[in-house]
Amino acid sequence: MGILDIFKKPTIIEDDFFGKLRFRKTNDSENSYFEGKGLFGPTGKEIEFIIKGKESGPELKQKEFYNWVQENYRELITRLTPLVEEEFGNWKESFKIKNFDKEFKLVGITIPRHCKTTMEWDISFDTIHDENHQVTVDFIGKEPQGVLIDG
Repeated sequence: MGILDIFKKPTIIEDDFFGKLRFRKTNDSENSYFEGKGLFGPTGKEIEFIIKGKESGPELKQKEFYNWVQENYRELITRLTPLVEEEFGNWKESFKIKNFDKEFKLVGITIPRHCKTTMEWDISFDTIHDENHQVTVDFIGKEPQGVLIDG
């Protein structure tokens, strides 16, 4: 990256599926990504997304993956809830989620570059339990792997 690269305008595209996206190029092209915002059907709310990929734009498989997450959102929440309860239990004794949708607000999703059954991706939430922290759940495929509470 040269000095002139600092002053280059960012690449912004209008994707037919995701809408307006801004490309973030990294030194390692495998880590380059788009960022944008859009409606997440199951919650009816706007969320942010990070879409790993090339400057040419998101691929069909990534769009299919986003649809899959929306279609399977309830199942994914059911799967991740015990991990979130366990992680919060390290801070708050006997922590139990009573109503996930009221206690947690989906704020973002990372869509992997390579959408396959072993794909690694994550989903992030804000929570009423600690407004200064964000909860991120890492997945491989549809199985949650771990929880990070960061603030």
